[in-house]
Amino acid sequence: MTLFENLRYRSDQLCRIRRFFGERHFVEVQTPVLSADTVVDLYVEPISVTDSSLPVTLHHNQTYYLRTSPEFAMKRLLAAGMDAIYEIGAVFRKGDRGQYHNVEFTMLEWYRVGDDYRTGMEFLAELIRFIDETLPEIVYCSFREVFQKYTSVNPHQTTAVECRKVAVQKNLSYPDSLTETDHWIDFLFSELVQPNLQSVIVYDFPATQSQLAQTRMISDSSGTFFVSERYELFLNGIEIANGYHELLDAAELRNRFHENFRRRLAENRPLLPLESRLLTAMESGLPASCGTALGIDRLLMALLKTNSIDDVLPFPIEIC
Repeated sequence: MTLFENLRYRSDQLCRIRRFFGERHFVEVQTPVLSADTVVDLYVEPISVTDSSLPVTLHHNQTYYLRTSPEFAMKRLLAAGMDAIYEIGAVFRKGDRGQYHNVEFTMLEWYRVGDDYRTGMEFLAELIRFIDETLPEIVYCSFREVFQKYTSVNPHQTTAVECRKVAVQKNLSYPDSLTETDHWIDFLFSELVQPNLQSVIVYDFPATQSQLAQTRMISDSSGTFFVSERYELFLNGIEIANGYHELLDAAELRNRFHENFRRRLAENRPLLPLESRLLTAMESGLPASCGTALGIDRLLMALLKTNSIDDVLPFPIEIC
């Protein structure tokens, strides 16, 4: 297909997605692209703008950010009383450029009050089936199940030394910067596990990768450990969507912000604000819900079986 044909296909799919949410009584919202708030993630870098660049009088020396996700603003709407919302819009991540990355890309994100962990995953699968009925049936696998299948290692009880041994046995080239167990788990997952995930929702990530998700304790024959109630959709080996059973505890969220701040400082990464309007909203009460973020461009890549995000974008960053 030509680029113009892909763009028409893109338009048709966006209409289809809006119909899906409209039929389920979701409200489409538009949240700020530029904000004083930003998602505090260890490895997601926002693009910042100082108030001297803006044509309005704001707080002196206040830094604003192009959003990496509409998450914070959408959760503030949930806390204010909305119960089923979605947004399709542009998001930005500094430095991301490659086969699956463009600095600006399109994200679909949704939240529904009352959805639990399982309901959130099933809703995601329902959306994908609605978009393309010809896709293989989506299967559900725990992170531990798929990780052990392709590495023979239990991700909840492994060490950096054990992970390094797997990399050596598999003849993988790895950077010297891999020191922490979490880094090794991410590396082995991306190199050995993800390429094999054709139509899979992976759930119960290690608790150390909880981000803004709730955690829970699991006990089985191998012992007791905590998992993150987080799930991701993979199509044709591409990560398409990331969802959470949303964290409700403002104090715990503040602790996670501080931990990410500490780790960013230790790794000499740009520091991000510790306070946010989301924390204030959560202190007043965030209702139980599930939320999911889906990369529209990557989804289109998977559906069209194309090898580059540029094939579904009218203007990649180099020609903007």
